[in-house]
Amino acid sequence: MKGFSALTEKPWLAMPDGSIAYDAPGGTPPAQIALRFLLMVISIAFVLIFVTFLTRSQYPDFQALAGEPWLPFNQSPRLWATTAVLVAASAAMHWAWHSVKTQRPDGVMLGISVGGFLALVFIMAQWTTWNYLANLGYGVSENPANAYFYLFTGLHALHLFGGVLAVVRVFIRIGQGCSIEQVAVAVKACTTYWHYLLALWLLLFFLLTRTPETYALIAAACGLG
Repeated sequence: MKGFSALTEKPWLAMPDGSIAYDAPGGTPPAQIALRFLLMVISIAFVLIFVTFLTRSQYPDFQALAGEPWLPFNQSPRLWATTAVLVAASAAMHWAWHSVKTQRPDGVMLGISVGGFLALVFIMAQWTTWNYLANLGYGVSENPANAYFYLFTGLHALHLFGGVLAVVRVFIRIGQGCSIEQVAVAVKACTTYWHYLLALWLLLFFLLTRTPETYALIAAACGLG
């Protein structure tokens, strides 16, 4: 960690307070462009699934997990607990990025460590929730509503796991002696990705706890009713 502990010799942009602004002088770094493209693709995919969900929800055989709305899921503390974990993970990654800008190596390590760990906790919590609902008889093949629930939450967890792999790669680079400057773009990308997945989860949180009447109103407003 010798190289990482040393402050960068050629800061990209020195700020009046002595911190460093990590913005590429020649334009947006390729990694940031790739991330934006990835987030655009993920957004389009989820929008398409949202559209099919709203359309399918208007058929008579579309049944929620246990009635109106998807009880017991939206009444359970499980949803709130997992949401709190993801909020904390996003905050930890934001702290890591702030530590990059203020040249605090220990803060970077702490932020990405906590952020990555909490992401794994979130995924494990999702797994226990799936088992919990399956044991109650709400399997993926019981009705279309159940299938969409597992599809939404499963895809989200899969994308979050991909983010964990990105954090592991940052750890590897740090272990190889990279400086703050060399991992700055990667930390910023991870932070942006965590914030995006938090926003996506909050949208799923809203969608999965609505009543059938709300689905009907949204579908009608979108011309899908």
